Amino acid sequence: MLNRYRASFRRYLEALVRPLARAGVTPNQITAVGLIISLVGAYFFYRGEQLVGALVLLLGSLVDALDGTLARMTGKSSRVGAFLDSTFDRISDGAVLFGIALGGLVSWKVAFLAFMGSYLVSYERCRAELAGSGKLAVGIGERAERLIVIIVTALFGYVRYGVYIVAIIAWITVFQRMVVAYGRLREGKS
Repeated sequence: MLNRYRASFRRYLEALVRPLARAGVTPNQITAVGLIISLVGAYFFYRGEQLVGALVLLLGSLVDALDGTLARMTGKSSRVGAFLDSTFDRISDGAVLFGIALGGLVSWKVAFLAFMGSYLVSYERCRAELAGSGKLAVGIGERAERLIVIIVTALFGYVRYGVYIVAIIAWITVFQRMVVAYGRLREGKS
């Protein structure tokens, strides 16, 4: 949902990226830094420090938004970079939910439901697009929305409810994507 508004933030992201491009920083380096920051955020959640975890995760999310912008600005977009970015995003998502559960901030059952729903959202998009559905950026719980829910609820000390919300919106998105992909792929067969 929020990915629609990414273009309106492009000039701000480009302003942040210009000095990095001049310094010779590569998109893959930014991707790796974003993952490391998210893992640090997961560690703070494990320690029960929701506010710090949320702030670190917010920083990691900002850094994560820069790699694609840097790749486009410098002409260094690549399939390898896209693959790394997607893989590191999944590691980050899993680590954050794991850290929250390991820290006792939410039950493992709920964290697992949120984890599985989040992964299925990404998997469905990849698999459906490979099958010929066209771009499948649909649903109320894409990655940006899920991160915002975790960050905002953690800022106020209620990350437990954030994980519940993430589980719900992720699974709603799973079913939304399933319906849309099924319809598109079925039409493509006729």
